[in-house]
Amino acid sequence: MPPIAEADTTSSTLRELWDVTRMRLLVEIGRRGSLSAAARAIGIGQPSASQHLRLLEAAAGQRLVERTGRGSRLTEAGSVLAARAAEALATLQAGEEELTELSGLRTGTLHIGASTSPGVYVLADTLGCFRREHPGIVLEVEIAASEVIVQRLLSGSLQLALVGADPQDERIRLEPFLEDELVGVARPGTLPLVAGALDPQALRTELLLSREVGSSSRALLERELRDLDVRPARSWELGSSEAIKRAAREGLGVAFLSRYAVAEDVERGELEPFRLAGRPPLSRWFSLARLASRPASPAERAFVGTLTSCCAKTSAYADACVGPAR
Repeated sequence: MPPIAEADTTSSTLRELWDVTRMRLLVEIGRRGSLSAAARAIGIGQPSASQHLRLLEAAAGQRLVERTGRGSRLTEAGSVLAARAAEALATLQAGEEELTELSGLRTGTLHIGASTSPGVYVLADTLGCFRREHPGIVLEVEIAASEVIVQRLLSGSLQLALVGADPQDERIRLEPFLEDELVGVARPGTLPLVAGALDPQALRTELLLSREVGSSSRALLERELRDLDVRPARSWELGSSEAIKRAAREGLGVAFLSRYAVAEDVERGELEPFRLAGRPPLSRWFSLARLASRPASPAERAFVGTLTSCCAKTSAYADACVGPAR
């Protein structure tokens, strides 16, 4: 990398100083929480990184990074610039991929995030198909609660996200790709079901096995219970759908999970599905989310094509095990 040019920081603007190295530096500080770790990630020394940061802060007229006891973090102003930098870098990467595609190559890196249900029960099969079809594209994947994934998308850390929530943010474009339904499940024979339905009032005496705060499925269920004015006798907050299913299989309580999460357990006879009597289905859509301001790269478009074809198989299997989404 060429040496840092001397700059008149009293008159330089961000536009004049905004280069790829400095963009990457801000983005990596946000990701890694450390100036030294960010410098290593982009291949420069810490003294050079500090000088780049001083130039940016002088041009911005305010602090972009603040030191903490355990590292560094972006200020509000730094977060704004880092998000814009991530968008610009992603656009440049899309351009590079389009140029290589013109040469008949399929290369690039795709950063994908997913909330828990689509991440565990939809994304895995799609990734396998995608890797076989496009072996030259490097995949980086992150799975977390919907709220976390949306923030990672907005920060520019992710290019695409599969979510069950509707973030209601004009910066995000949502493309629904798979209908889902939250289905009640319990150990077979433990609930007074009538034709596969449970009287909602029966939940007042049950232990509810719940996902963590920030989960879109938990938010959907809580709205339903508020509408019913029903409060379960007790509730346990468990960190994953797998932990919830294990507890339900042991007869410890009832749960409401994605139909895709419980299909195999229902097929094996380990869980019994139910709906709430007299209530509409707890339906939602899994959606593909991306920043509205950024064009899709060739790798992203290829992933969307693979996702669409894989979801048809996933939906058919859940229909056979749990019944069609109503």
